[in-house]
Amino acid sequence: MDRCFGLIRVVGVVLLLTGCVGESPTPTLQPSAVAPIAAPSTAPLPTPTLSPNPTTTSPPPLSGSGGGVIAFASNRTGNHDLFVMNADGSEQRPLTSTEAQDGWANWSPDGSRIAFQSDRSGALNVYVVDVANGVLADERAAGRLTNSPPGRGSWEPAWSPDGIGIAYSSEQAAGSDIFPVRPDGTTRQRLSENRSLDGTPAWSPDSAQLAFFSDRDGSWDLYIMNTEGNQVRRLTSDAAEDSAPAWSPDGSWIAFMSDRDGNPEIYRIRSDGTGLTRLTRNAAEDWFPSWAPDGTRIAFSSNRDGNHEVYLMNPDGGEVQRLTDNGAEDWGPTWWPGTG
Repeated sequence: MDRCFGLIRVVGVVLLLTGCVGESPTPTLQPSAVAPIAAPSTAPLPTPTLSPNPTTTSPPPLSGSGGGVIAFASNRTGNHDLFVMNADGSEQRPLTSTEAQDGWANWSPDGSRIAFQSDRSGALNVYVVDVANGVLADERAAGRLTNSPPGRGSWEPAWSPDGIGIAYSSEQAAGSDIFPVRPDGTTRQRLSENRSLDGTPAWSPDSAQLAFFSDRDGSWDLYIMNTEGNQVRRLTSDAAEDSAPAWSPDGSWIAFMSDRDGNPEIYRIRSDGTGLTRLTRNAAEDWFPSWAPDGTRIAFSSNRDGNHEVYLMNPDGGEVQRLTDNGAEDWGPTWWPGTG
């Protein structure tokens, strides 16, 4: 299992979404040393046709008990699908149920849609679907926002708090870059263009900046840039691998994951680069922090109890609570943008 999750440190969570289980060899991203960087097509994909209403068999809305609703990915059905639950771990239910590998859910600001990554097209691409009463309004209406072909991929969608854009990472001929696109698939823009790995974009609460990781300076560190791809500043500087930034709701802190102390743990740092604080301390793998809308808790994934489950903790790392408990891999929690 270590080798399966090791690729997270290379291309985000692509490995989890290509069905990696057991002890299969770990693939690696091997960019060409001579091939030019090829920008994706600027032609918009068809506007997703999304159904605004749930089916008549939809279960009742989630109660939001525990202070909200959390989406996450799990392979408990045999492949990775999206699930939702209350923030106290109750009423866990699937959102998607296909033979594809779905994950990295990210809510629209009004909580009515979810952007996610899936290989249902034959390659990892970004999709968006309507959500109503805690279920998908129409699985068949999943709109594809990116057009990566087999052999490449687009992943790690992040919806801007103002609802205007969805940022994502896209594999290029050399490395990966960050793009935002409108939720209808139009007006795609390239924000980074180099031969490095750039990934896990995260919007600031005012939608004016994007935090992301990059190995452009030789190690995986966190950076911040504006929405034009300019004014890039380095947030962390360490020989370890820092990735998966997540802004606090007030914009003062960025939680992230790093192996700087020997294994993946959750840290936080102020958005000005000061105040680095380690939040988790154990020999397990702690991944993918996500702040509650009120800033009082952080959801994350950890295998501290034998396999990856979803946990909560306070912003100082205290009062850890386990939300999922099964033999599957549960990971990538993200909060519905409300408080229940």
